[in-house]
Order: sequence, then C-alpha cells, then structure tokens
Amino acid sequence: MRALVLVVSLALASATACPVFAAEDATAASASQASPAARDAAQTVDAFMAALVGGQLEQARAQMTPNAVVVSNGEVLGERDEYIDGAAKGDSAALRTVQRELVRRDARAGTDVAWVVSEKRLRATAAPQGASETVIETMLLAKTPAGWKITHVHWSGHHG
Repeated sequence: MRALVLVVSLALASATACPVFAAEDATAASASQASPAARDAAQTVDAFMAALVGGQLEQARAQMTPNAVVVSNGEVLGERDEYIDGAAKGDSAALRTVQRELVRRDARAGTDVAWVVSEKRLRATAAPQGASETVIETMLLAKTPAGWKITHVHWSGHHG
C-alpha cells in the first residue's frame, strides 16, 4: 500500500511534463511574482524529480543534503541515502507508468532557506481518462556553496 501511495504522490510531484509554473494561467502568474532565488529553488526541485523519474538516482541524490528527510503520507521513508538506496528505486520505476500534471506551484526564498509547494495530478498511462490522484508536495531547501539543496520532502495525496 505504501508503494502505491508513494508512487501516486511522486508521480504528481514530478514537473517533468511541463516547465516550472507553466501548467495554468494562475500558476504562470505565480512564476512572474517569484523571486530569482525562488525560481532557482524550484529548478532544483524539478531537477530532483526529473532525475527520479529518469532513474538517475545518483543525480537525484546530488540534489539533496545528506540529512534530508523524505516523508510520504505520514510515513518517514528515511534520510537521503536510505531513501535513494531503497524506496526511490521502486518509485522511479512506477513514476514512468503515470501521466503527471503540475496544477499549481508557489515558491518562496530567503537568503539561506526556500520552500516550494506544488499541487500535482496524476493518472495511470494505461487509463488516461480514469481516476486521478492529487498530490501536494512540499520541499524545503537550504542554500549551500553548491547552490540550493533539498533538506526535506513531504508528499501527501488523495483521490479525486
């Protein structure tokens, strides 16, 4: 059950099907209001998800701090290495079986900390007209000498 919930959550979390902030007019308006730092943080989120969807788990790992914590629907999946070396493998494979749509996104950044909240919808590729899952994704990021890095990922989803 955890795998199914996470797959649905992760699939919606992926913005690889469309550019950052570009799914709807309201989302596009948010993009124009986001600071350059917030846009950079959102690009880190997108790079993480693109790597996860593409099975490039070492690239996904590189977008995270070593102590980053991953949570899905109330379950702690572990810190970065535990997640990437474990659940991320199945999540990556499953993400390639769904259509992903970015519905809405907001990103904010200060000097050293940023957050990106995304609402996403996913449907099974085999049933594009079937039921959908809505996922809310929150990622917290820290500014490091190497740029923005993800420190926390939280996915939660519901049907409909």
